[in-house]
Amino acid sequence: MNISIDILFQIISLLCTAIAVIWYISNVINKLKSDIAKSKQLNDMQTKQIEVLEQLIQNNSDICREGRIKIWEDLNSLKLQVAKLEGKYNE
Repeated sequence: MNISIDILFQIISLLCTAIAVIWYISNVINKLKSDIAKSKQLNDMQTKQIEVLEQLIQNNSDICREGRIKIWEDLNSLKLQVAKLEGKYNE
């Protein structure tokens, strides 16, 4: 079986093309892996920041709730004092 030089060059060209395609695909896959790793890292950072913000919101909500309770207690105390004064004034 004789292989002519033209067929040999075609086979070598085909092998080189296959190697180039495999090399290109591996580069694309590695780039995707690095992008996914970077995105995961950024996502983790954002998740931590969101958790901190949620905790701050919860703390502020608790502080506001305590402030509203104190305001209502003071208001009710003042209402009682006004009612006492009105009672004394009306007598």
